[in-house]
Amino acid sequence: MKRKFILTLAFVLLLAFAAVPAFASENVQLQVNGDVVSPPCLSLVNNVSMIPLDTYVGLAGADVQWTSDSEFVITENGVNLSMALGKKEASLDGSALTLPLEPFKTDDGVFIPLRAVSEAFGFVVDWDGEQQLVTLTRSETRDGMTVSDLLAKSIEASKIFNTYAMEGLFKIDMDVEADGEAVGEVPQNMTSKLSGQIQNEPFSVYMKQTIDPGSVAPETGEKIPEMVVETFMNQEKMYMKLPEQEDWIVLDLPFSPELWKQQQDIQSDPLKAAELMKEMGIFLNYGNDVTVNDTDYYVVNATLDMDKFKEGYQKLFQQVLQGMPQGAYEQNIQEVFENALLDYSYSVLINKETLISDMIYLEARLQMTMDVPRSEEPDVSAPQEFKMNMKMKGDFTITDLGAPFNAPDVSNAKKIETLESETPPAPTNE
Repeated sequence: MKRKFILTLAFVLLLAFAAVPAFASENVQLQVNGDVVSPPCLSLVNNVSMIPLDTYVGLAGADVQWTSDSEFVITENGVNLSMALGKKEASLDGSALTLPLEPFKTDDGVFIPLRAVSEAFGFVVDWDGEQQLVTLTRSETRDGMTVSDLLAKSIEASKIFNTYAMEGLFKIDMDVEADGEAVGEVPQNMTSKLSGQIQNEPFSVYMKQTIDPGSVAPETGEKIPEMVVETFMNQEKMYMKLPEQEDWIVLDLPFSPELWKQQQDIQSDPLKAAELMKEMGIFLNYGNDVTVNDTDYYVVNATLDMDKFKEGYQKLFQQVLQGMPQGAYEQNIQEVFENALLDYSYSVLINKETLISDMIYLEARLQMTMDVPRSEEPDVSAPQEFKMNMKMKGDFTITDLGAPFNAPDVSNAKKIETLESETPPAPTNE
């Protein structure tokens, strides 16, 4: 089961480096357990490496709780480090600890001293002045398993079940601008419900997405109704049923069967899957164990190194486009992705008894700008540039392991060209 989420959920970026003009900043690199964190996230202040609080929490798999407007506690594996903005005095499980530099807050977030905090939670910290490189090293296990060991065992455990169902609920906040002006027709606060089923052999996916725009129509002031999109895909075709559309439409797969077989082979092999995750820039660590509904879970956190992800994406993108007509559209999509800012992280809750991934929590933010390709006779009234800022937060729940797969009836699906020819012309005032 876990193998199906590696590619699906691999749209991520490690927390972006924030430039802080209020103090001297150098291009200090950070390496965690042999992996270089990119883009750079450290700033050197009075010879002390400072790291954004949220970035450290993500890298270490820790939790943070604010107890007041200026005081907060970082918790990991039962260890508690209490700190306060503007104070060097801290407390590590009740014992006094003096920080080399007090935590401080800027418009870009809260910064904490990297070495002192990392060593408090068991990291070995080294500094290479010539390369301007800080290295953090820590061997972290749960019940004798590293993160890679646990994921490999989870993949093996999931092979017993050929099918599973999933449900998700996401809240999406979105702002869209066209040539610098807000696009009022775009819903600002949406809720998306996702339900469906996945079958590994033979591969089939059915998903139903219900979108509540959470807004009203500008013309009438009435609430915009929910929209339902259904998707079904097997190894041969892709089918879709769009909002207010009675008929399924059938499309060719957006990738070759050979590419899909290659990805299936990778995801079914724990060693290949781990190699792919590393190649795609997925940074993994343990989070604090949790208990949900009397069930104990390991927690694996994942964030993305955007530079590595872009490199891996380029290879996958080229494979997907093989055999497809190349043009301005594909080039434009690639340019948009290269220039986008994507913050993405997720946590997987793995059942300690079954080693199955039962729940996934994810959070993402996407900022992108897209120039609209100009035609030979451009419409001067049409927008030339779109900007989008989207935040998404939600969760998946995995259920019904091994249950029969219920495929929708797509026997009467029509090609999109057929539907277009059947669409009646728009009414006129003549």
